[in-house]
Amino acid sequence: MTAKDIVLDFLKNAGVAPVENEIGLTFSYEGWNFLLWHDEDDPLFYRLTLPGIFDVTDENFAESIMAANTVNWTFKVVKAIVYEYEDEKDSGASVWICFEQLLDTTPDVSEIVPRSINMMIQASDAFLKKVSQDEE
Repeated sequence: MTAKDIVLDFLKNAGVAPVENEIGLTFSYEGWNFLLWHDEDDPLFYRLTLPGIFDVTDENFAESIMAANTVNWTFKVVKAIVYEYEDEKDSGASVWICFEQLLDTTPDVSEIVPRSINMMIQASDAFLKKVSQDEE
């Protein structure tokens, strides 16, 4: 089974309908919008992201980096990054929460999706709490 198959099984059982796109799958779960990256050359590489949980500006850049560092130190496997983007519509920077795992070394992959989603939501909440404290 590929990482994409594992996520599709989980979403089907959870009653969630994903949308396929050129990157992989997008889906909403518990009010959060997730993006699963699918690499056909490495189908057992599991990369799930919560894109754009916080907009980064010149004014809050330092607080964003420090809050991301706190999340990265506190949480296993889940990481917060400042992602700079530019496309035909827009440009800017935002904080993304990422989870990456090689599934070929994971003994019970059936638990990976719900566990990673839960960890990512907790990390996002921690990031948003930390950055709001730093802004006060």
